[in-house]
Amino acid sequence: MNIADPKCRWPPVYDFESLGEEINTLVSTNEIFNIFFHIRNLDSGLYQGDILKYPGLFPFIDNNGNIQVIEENYDYWMILGNTCDLDRELPSPHLSHIIPLMPLDDNIPTSIIRDLRTYNSYKKFFVPMWGESSRKGFVIDFTHSCSVEKECLLNHTETVARLTFKSWLLLHSCLVRYLARDDGRHD
Repeated sequence: MNIADPKCRWPPVYDFESLGEEINTLVSTNEIFNIFFHIRNLDSGLYQGDILKYPGLFPFIDNNGNIQVIEENYDYWMILGNTCDLDRELPSPHLSHIIPLMPLDDNIPTSIIRDLRTYNSYKKFFVPMWGESSRKGFVIDFTHSCSVEKECLLNHTETVARLTFKSWLLLHSCLVRYLARDDGRHD
């Protein structure tokens, strides 16, 4: 493969197969869903994967270059930004990435939830419910991330759930797989 050739398809940077194997290992027994979240000690800073309560609208830039919002209020968001960026003091403005949790419809078929829980979709990540709730869970779409100032996270959100190591590893593996897949520039 000659990557200098402008018609060459660029390969994934990470071992795509290994990421898939790691994801499959983490979810194969379904045990991870019993230990997905810590729901205590949530006031000790902000961490990648934290679930935040922050009723807000999702902003995006439209085809005319104007800032728009999706007219749906999202109550919960996940931090995608790296923990070290949130923990360090950097010059303002300090931005991180968050992504809205889209609630699954109460009438969603069990087969779709089962498919989401395999984490085979590159763009979607299933988030089970935390605490006491009859809701079937949430999904995040990696194409819907947005930037937020660190001060907004510190002053206007409430952390309601925190990933355990294994669920953080699952999130991280899925996020890297999404970002590191081959680029498809000549498909």
